[in-house]
Amino acid sequence: MREIIKISRAIIRLPLIHLLAISIFTAAMPAVAYEVVVPGDLDSDLIVSEEELEAAQSSFDDGKITAEELEKIKHINENYPKTIVDTAGREVTFYKPVERIITREAHTARIVIALGDGDKIVASEGSIKNLCSEECCPTCYFTILDGRMPDLPETSTRYDIYYEQMAALNPDVILTSSATEAPDFENKVGCPCVVATGSGWTYSYDNGGLYGQVEVIGDLLEKEEEADELIGFIESKIDMIRSVTETLDESEKPKVYYATRGATKAFYDPKEGRDFTRTETHYEPIDIAGGINVAAGSEGTTINVGIEQIIAWDPDYILLSSGSSENNEALEFILTSPELQSISAIKNGNVYNCFSPHSRGSPPDKSLFNMIYMAKLFHPEEFKDVDLEKEGNEIMKAFLGIDGVFTEYADCLVWPREFINSQ
Repeated sequence: MREIIKISRAIIRLPLIHLLAISIFTAAMPAVAYEVVVPGDLDSDLIVSEEELEAAQSSFDDGKITAEELEKIKHINENYPKTIVDTAGREVTFYKPVERIITREAHTARIVIALGDGDKIVASEGSIKNLCSEECCPTCYFTILDGRMPDLPETSTRYDIYYEQMAALNPDVILTSSATEAPDFENKVGCPCVVATGSGWTYSYDNGGLYGQVEVIGDLLEKEEEADELIGFIESKIDMIRSVTETLDESEKPKVYYATRGATKAFYDPKEGRDFTRTETHYEPIDIAGGINVAAGSEGTTINVGIEQIIAWDPDYILLSSGSSENNEALEFILTSPELQSISAIKNGNVYNCFSPHSRGSPPDKSLFNMIYMAKLFHPEEFKDVDLEKEGNEIMKAFLGIDGVFTEYADCLVWPREFINSQ
């Protein structure tokens, strides 16, 4: 990036023949020129030297800059340049603290918010408005991001990325979970891009785990302590459940089929290529909750299976992802489908809605709630004293910073409220 800036500045001094020689290079540069401006940097080398820090102190003594500006310059002098290693193993250097963030998906935005820097998000992918929907959770929707959610610029969708709009917002960094997108962001927008890949239901520091993602974003934002606290919070909820389920014999664990895309289009949606027949071969909340994922060991990660295979697995529980109150119709469809009546879960009425593990990423708050909810489903006696509504509100506040989010969801989606009231 420093080289691009230096070349851009040098262009005006080059003779015509040299301008022609670099025309191909400049054609690849972003439509809106990106330039790093480092407070206190007087010689434009992007570094605040000791001499420049002394000059800043003199400016403060003369009343030319504020105490806040001086502290910022001191902080840059002590901590920058700073190079972080993202989850793709890329080294990305920053010359000042990140203040303006664009997130490629709601998943990475959720981590930024959880670490206390939601006010720095200037734009995101359209699905960020599913963090807390206007329909189901208006308190959160109109409060989160300092009340900016309704008008937050949407710089990408599931299918499209608006590079010029991104560049016009002058971000300090673009956060993405996709390593393949990073070169385009850096070339077309011009600013640094950090890859923060992580599955919201894989509780590890490596191999695409959630903790590694939290750690990288914490490092980027200088929120290392907050990242450790968030990981500690997640671990405390896991330990609460695992301390019970790890003592169970395998024979005490029910077999579970999890339709992670629900069943709103019946067995299979040809347009999306998924629905009731789509599942995950690895979903840690099921294992931690004391269940046995019937798809575990199948080839692949997110897979489609035949109805015949689900029947052959004969799960004791069937779980359906639910994103709206209308999904009760999908649950009724599965319960009454003639093709499925031989399955133990159908015979015993053990078909339940739960939160979706997907939303342009894999929201960790919803999977963490699913873990506790599943534990109460599979082992009601062992977890009868767990207050599901209290746990849900604590989890969602940890990630969204707003009180009472789960309570509003429970009332809106219906199934959580019905389950809680039945306990």
